[in-house]
Amino acid sequence: ELADAANDVLPQIMIQTYNGEEWLTFNPETGVSGIPANHLIWKIGDDPLYTLKGGDSAEVKFSVTKSFIELLEVAKLAAKEKGSILGKFTLFSLPVDSQNTFSLILMVPLGALIVVLMRTFIGVQTFGTFMPILIAVAFRETQLLWGIVLFTVIVCIGLLIRLYLERLRLLLIPRLAAILVIVVMLMLLISFTTSQLGLDRLLSISLFPMVILAMTIERMSITWEESGGQTALIQGLGSLLVACLGYLVMTNQHLNYLMFAYPEFLIVILGICIWMGSYTGYRVSELFRFREIKTSA
Repeated sequence: ELADAANDVLPQIMIQTYNGEEWLTFNPETGVSGIPANHLIWKIGDDPLYTLKGGDSAEVKFSVTKSFIELLEVAKLAAKEKGSILGKFTLFSLPVDSQNTFSLILMVPLGALIVVLMRTFIGVQTFGTFMPILIAVAFRETQLLWGIVLFTVIVCIGLLIRLYLERLRLLLIPRLAAILVIVVMLMLLISFTTSQLGLDRLLSISLFPMVILAMTIERMSITWEESGGQTALIQGLGSLLVACLGYLVMTNQHLNYLMFAYPEFLIVILGICIWMGSYTGYRVSELFRFREIKTSA
């Protein structure tokens, strides 16, 4: 009999009879047929429960305790018993380094879903479409608080240098290359400084997407010139907000486990993105933007 944390459990003897088609099991004490759900068959047949060689006496004890097995292991065993080849198509069968890579990659669609939600339904303005996702990926290594600080410092210093480059009247591609070099120099400077201060966490700034930072600085400076500083700051803060939300979603352990164990959820995310793409209603930000028109009407 299966029980939780039970010691010295006595085995229960059952008898079986053959009716010409199948074996039927009965409890000899109660006459009830069938094996109870809380019982485990330990042995069938006339052979002794154990054999002893070179000994005088033996004592057999049964102890039972409850333990939990992951559903994935149960599914693997069931697929193996049925001979299904689908049980082999799992990310857990990949090498460990590949598992770590896909564990990160599979969270990117969730970050993209956050971007779609914030831009389509909320109306948050960002620099680029997927730039906040890449920043959120970088936040995974630097942690959120330090990531925000590093992102803000690099972008602010880069903007100041970008204003100086504007006086040189450079072409677009050389100017972007110059900004990229400046971003790398800033990252090196911050890494050396934090290393001397003993802030090892900030050494992971090297994982920041340099090209994205350079493009952010360029886009923000152009927006500043064309639409004013307020619009540039709104889009910059919007990008940072979406990146923070994406970081919180992409670092959620439960979501990470679900996406890795059941990559079929990608189809669900795809369907949600397609559904969101057909939305033609108002955004939340537009409701606040045009609230005066509604009041006057």
